[in-house]
Amino acid sequence: MITKQVLFGMVILACMIAIAMYSVNNVSYATLAENKVVRVAAGGGNMTAPWTVFLPQAVMINVGDRVEWYNPTIGAAEPHTVTFLLDNSTSAGVASPLAVSNKTEFNAIPPGSNNEPVLVPGEGGTNTLLAINARTFSPATIDSQDRVQFMHPNANYSVAGDEKYVNSGWFLPEELEKQYPGTGNTFMATFENPGTYDYLCILHPWMTGTVKVVG
Repeated sequence: MITKQVLFGMVILACMIAIAMYSVNNVSYATLAENKVVRVAAGGGNMTAPWTVFLPQAVMINVGDRVEWYNPTIGAAEPHTVTFLLDNSTSAGVASPLAVSNKTEFNAIPPGSNNEPVLVPGEGGTNTLLAINARTFSPATIDSQDRVQFMHPNANYSVAGDEKYVNSGWFLPEELEKQYPGTGNTFMATFENPGTYDYLCILHPWMTGTVKVVG
């Protein structure tokens, strides 16, 4: 005959097993459903001594995980980029030389402000205008078919690994992006395939980092 004490103990044991199985199942579902986000600081320091380094410089993640880069520099509008040159032929500079008619007129914004474009006199009725390269200033990609696509500031992009060029655009500390209209504060990338992805800051080419993605 099963005593009340034994029966009570069996009930307690069954409840503990049920709770344990529920917890294990919940952890499994959470692991499957929620991919990890790793945050990387681009720069840092302050207006007296801004840093030009990615911290951490190298990260290891799983396929499907995300990396978010942000700019924590204090009090200084020091821009950075996260740029993956997956094909070295897509290396891009900050300046963009463009041919324009020597009759072209440019108006400062706001009117009367102390600024004007850099124009290099040329021949044949054209001048060379030195502008900021949109493919470094703005978030942009070049796919395997050489198609260029621009994205909004604070872009969230999925890296397949077959792109030739992936660029975050300039991003700055919060509120300071207003000094460079059209820029953002962060860049996030989801990595879809294993591999080692090296990147740099176009504005500070010695500033490099690596994302290693494992399957």
